[in-house]
Amino acid sequence: MADLDAKLQELLDKEAIREAIVRYARGVDRGDADLVASAYHPDAVDDRGYEQYTGETIGPKMVEQMLGSMAMTSHHFTTQTITIDGDTAGAVTYTLGLHKSSFGGNEQRLLSAGRYIDRFERRDGEWRIIHRSMVNDMVRTLPLDDEIDLGPWEGRRDRDDPSYGVLPD
Repeated sequence: MADLDAKLQELLDKEAIREAIVRYARGVDRGDADLVASAYHPDAVDDRGYEQYTGETIGPKMVEQMLGSMAMTSHHFTTQTITIDGDTAGAVTYTLGLHKSSFGGNEQRLLSAGRYIDRFERRDGEWRIIHRSMVNDMVRTLPLDDEIDLGPWEGRRDRDDPSYGVLPD
């Protein structure tokens, strides 16, 4: 019975870690700095190689930069490995991203593939990222000339997005 309880706790921990990773992505895609920040501990570091976000500025600074350079982002997670060791964990999450860059008024579609290399800590019963490294494996531009304007059905990058009607903050 103890083995079953330990396995159940491990599954619950892994799900809490997955939920933190998904909160981050939803927060970035919707331009919600509070939601992004909720995935990180206040003393966390997010290292992108080209830029590093630290501490309580992770959510606001990251979202400000993203909203300033991307008209749209859509993060998708695929293969994921999580290992738990007491109140610490490691996670590697493969990610695909579709983005519409608006940097310098020159719009282009970006397709990216990479990995989030995360260290998590459980504090006061809650799993959050303490250190993230982003590994970019591929970034490619795609043409915009054949895209369709979705009009009012297009997603929003603020709290007026329809997802806020069914999901809590």
